[in-house]
Amino acid sequence: MLAKIGIRAWIDFAFRKIFGKPGNEICLISLLNAILDLPQAIESVEFMNPFSHKDFEDDKLICVDVKATDQSGRVFIVEVQIVVHPSFAKRAVYYACKGYSDQLQAGQGYSKLKATYSVCLLMRKLWDDDRLHHQFQLVERATGKVLEDSIEIHIVELSKYNGTFGLVPPRSSVLEQWCYWIKYSGEHTAEELQALLPGLAFLRATKELGDIQTITEEKAMYDSREKAILDYESNLIDAREEGREEGREEGREEGREEGEAIGIEKGRIQLLRELLGEPALSNQELNEMSLEGLQATTKSLQSKLRERNA
Repeated sequence: MLAKIGIRAWIDFAFRKIFGKPGNEICLISLLNAILDLPQAIESVEFMNPFSHKDFEDDKLICVDVKATDQSGRVFIVEVQIVVHPSFAKRAVYYACKGYSDQLQAGQGYSKLKATYSVCLLMRKLWDDDRLHHQFQLVERATGKVLEDSIEIHIVELSKYNGTFGLVPPRSSVLEQWCYWIKYSGEHTAEELQALLPGLAFLRATKELGDIQTITEEKAMYDSREKAILDYESNLIDAREEGREEGREEGREEGREEGEAIGIEKGRIQLLRELLGEPALSNQELNEMSLEGLQATTKSLQSKLRERNA
């Protein structure tokens, strides 16, 4: 029986290798064209910060995004985020503006500035809506006039992609195909992915993902990054729980406390299952559990996560 790839594309080491390594330009071009849908399609890219093992040697990344320019000089910044803070939107604006202003060197005029596109792929939900892809531009309110060749921010909330595991419908958009690949590629064998997503960009991305498993140095770096990210996630969960517990102790009504506790446990279960690479439970399955049952499930999943990271 063929083994699953077992490498998650959304871990920063894997993501940067796939979309930021010279030779993999086809992957980045396909992803950018799928998200941006520009009047002038991207035909070629040059990496401004090409992937290097040295970036990961001390396990402290200064820059985890992918930066590239295309044939017309446009700038593209792409990143994947597992932990999404409430202030993330402001952070995205700051880095998009910085990417735009960093183009100019001393003595150069503003006419040299090219359009800058910031693409943020989020593994957690940022806004309470059903939109997978949000696009932001500088627009004049009254007329809708767009400031051309300036800044665009695209946020794709991968957690909102609700495709069925093992099924990529023929009519899926290229963006939907990439969402599926980024979320689920590690849970497939290479042969399964080749059948589901036979495009050249996906075949190249799948090969790079599989190579991480077989190259000792890269597997060690990947494991280190994955453990650090999952540990950070787990610590965040504990910190949030401590804060909520303090809030409950300050005097919330008993009925609300139990309802909130149930909601918290449901969220923790879904998050822990995602971290473990397990499919989410349906609302019906969660609703059938008592508070005690939810808490027991949470503890079981936390134990599995600790064992996995040991």
